[in-house]
Amino acid sequence: MSAEHQLLAENWIKLQKAPKPEKDALFPAFGELYDLVCDNPEEAWKVIEIMWNLDSSDPILANIAAGPVEDLLCRHGEKFIDRIEATAKNDKIFKRLLGAVWGKNRMPPDVYARMKAVAGEDF
Repeated sequence: MSAEHQLLAENWIKLQKAPKPEKDALFPAFGELYDLVCDNPEEAWKVIEIMWNLDSSDPILANIAAGPVEDLLCRHGEKFIDRIEATAKNDKIFKRLLGAVWGKNRMPPDVYARMKAVAGEDF
């Protein structure tokens, strides 16, 4: 884990919790993580792992699920689904997080089915 990954994860979480006046200053974290998901999914995965370990509250897990995890699966699902399955089997927090992933209409059907098979209950 690099210091850059840690800082990005922390700032992304702060953005989710920030009151409206503070969101603008933290918004670059959203764009930076989105760019990683698109262009460097391996690095994005490292940041995502840090995020769910830093804050496993339902609101943050739901935002991670419906944001970077969903985007990762929609864009790079074939490459990541084995890792997603293995992580869900070994990490109860991640399994719970998967229960909040939507993306059925954007995700390859086989990736969606495999992800849902290991996901926790919807929340």
